[in-house]
Amino acid sequence: MVKSRFLLAVLVGFLVVIGVGSPAYAAVANACTPIEVKLGTCSVGSIENGEAVIRGDQNNGGGGGNNGGGNNNDGGSGDGGNSDGSDGPGGIDTGMMCTGGAICLPDLVTLNDLARFRPNAPSLSMEPDGWLLIGLPANFIADTSRHMQTGILFDVPIEVRFTPASYNWSWGDGTTSRTSVPGATWAELGLPEFSPTPTSHVFAETGVYSVTVTVAFTVEYRAVGRAWMSIDGTLSAPAVTIAALAGDAKTVLVDKECNRNPNGPGC
Repeated sequence: MVKSRFLLAVLVGFLVVIGVGSPAYAAVANACTPIEVKLGTCSVGSIENGEAVIRGDQNNGGGGGNNGGGNNNDGGSGDGGNSDGSDGPGGIDTGMMCTGGAICLPDLVTLNDLARFRPNAPSLSMEPDGWLLIGLPANFIADTSRHMQTGILFDVPIEVRFTPASYNWSWGDGTTSRTSVPGATWAELGLPEFSPTPTSHVFAETGVYSVTVTVAFTVEYRAVGRAWMSIDGTLSAPAVTIAALAGDAKTVLVDKECNRNPNGPGC
């Protein structure tokens, strides 16, 4: 019994020395930078009322626990939730996903979180250039590609990558269509002029039509230098519109008559 009390006294004395008087402990407690403490990647400690208190992210205590700490099922962790459900003075943010060092992001990022990042609008062109013949296909091309933007999310530098997924066409005559390709010129497709393509359209009446394309992009993000993470859903770039003048063959100037140039417009 005497031996047990002696060992207990030695252990208590050792803890007091390490917790209060050890220079090594003070060095560890002061080794965290403000950003590491904010992100929860480094913890600091102190002695309060004879007890060791470890604090991580000062902004993220759990909600709904008792004052001074939450061991209830709906409470915070560590020094976390207040009884009114508000954030406590400390605790660990369990919603953070650390990717190395002091770079942490929430484990669930949504399109709403990336609202400040928008994909670039495409450019839109057509064949023939600016005009078309009723009853014959006019070919439209949306020029866009995968691209990336950089910025800050939750105080962390990130990269956001946009990949074209679909193209929504409004032809200006009351009809619409959707394609998985942006379109290409007749020459690139190895086709003669006025051939149908995946992004061509035939207009039935003369007039001026406003043709619009809206490109939807899939979205990925990453903390700089880390692995890409995909996000559910798509983001649309700003719509782009061009005007197309539709005429018939009698109103179109051609290069020589059709007998001499059967491949000319309207022939």
